[in-house]
Amino acid sequence: MTGPGPAPVKCPRCFTALPHDKVAWTEATPESVAHNPTASAYAGVATSTGQVHTANRPENSPDWIPASFDVHRHVEVCVTCHYTLPPMWRYGEATCVAMAGARYTGKTVFIAVLIKQLQQYTERFHREVIPADDETANRYSAIYETPLFVERGIVQATPSAASEAHHPLIFDLGVWDGLKRFLVIRDVAGEDLEEAKVAGPAWEFFSRADAVFFLFDPLRVEDVSDQLRDLIPDSSRVGGDPRDVLRVVMRLISGGNPRLGVILSKFDALQELSRVKNSAWGQVMGHPGAAFNRDPSLVNRSYDETDGQLLDAEVRSLLQRLRAGPSLLNMVDPVTGQQYHHRFFAVSALGESPEGERLHPNGISPFRCMDPIRWVLADRHVLQE
Repeated sequence: MTGPGPAPVKCPRCFTALPHDKVAWTEATPESVAHNPTASAYAGVATSTGQVHTANRPENSPDWIPASFDVHRHVEVCVTCHYTLPPMWRYGEATCVAMAGARYTGKTVFIAVLIKQLQQYTERFHREVIPADDETANRYSAIYETPLFVERGIVQATPSAASEAHHPLIFDLGVWDGLKRFLVIRDVAGEDLEEAKVAGPAWEFFSRADAVFFLFDPLRVEDVSDQLRDLIPDSSRVGGDPRDVLRVVMRLISGGNPRLGVILSKFDALQELSRVKNSAWGQVMGHPGAAFNRDPSLVNRSYDETDGQLLDAEVRSLLQRLRAGPSLLNMVDPVTGQQYHHRFFAVSALGESPEGERLHPNGISPFRCMDPIRWVLADRHVLQE
């Protein structure tokens, strides 16, 4: 149990800032476990743990350790939700992201590719992006990495929280600007958001997130899917109306102040419209100078704010043409009148549409997948020159 950093670090499950004046812990390998109502409420499923102990930390004593805490037998847990914290957690700063969208918008594939690109990008700074705990290492390998990069198939949709207690994905980004940095991603099942199964403490993390990324599938727009009918393979994977899902997400973050990234996913499909001759869509998508036709995300050593603002304006214009703009743009401003710091993005995790359950023979060619996370991390001087 270590002293806190310059500001309270957030719990990777409930996204609550860990208090400086209180600590909680339990046995790493308890001899007996019992139903833990607090952990169950925040996990969303019945959860059993060892006995959780709490103690008040003396004022101005950041390195104080309770006398009953044994570093060889005990682990620190979140005071609020009783989630086991990774080692040295209080020494760092966590950027906590909630990933949302309807089913089959590509959230899981996007996360798989994003982590790979983060790992490749940070190599130029002689740093590594690695899982911060065994749970993340095992889940990322089994659910994200192996199905896509080894088996070269399409990763399955995120299971409902009702069927599985979802652990956050926690990655160690290394030391930036003199402080240990972590990236936490909560991948939320589109099924739960479509059916609005989102009540209680288990869903409060949305309002405490540093950023909420909402993925929007343009193929859900009939006008686009009709024009692409002969250009990309048909897909039977169709999720719910993204506008309905965004309403649920906005309700969840109400009262909080996260950054909101609205991400136009599967953008390679829209880029195929440039091949439609003598059409308005072909002229728009074939514009060689458009920001959505270039990708500087792995080239620039710092996040390009000017490029980000230009892409934001272009995606807003595209959403208007998709007849989705008014609904999505209006929902960014909730009924409370609060203006969230938001930005629109366009990404393609694969580069080309899959063929059935397999990747396109050309392989994986990500497009602008780093933009949303670099936008969020820029103010914290992470992934910057």
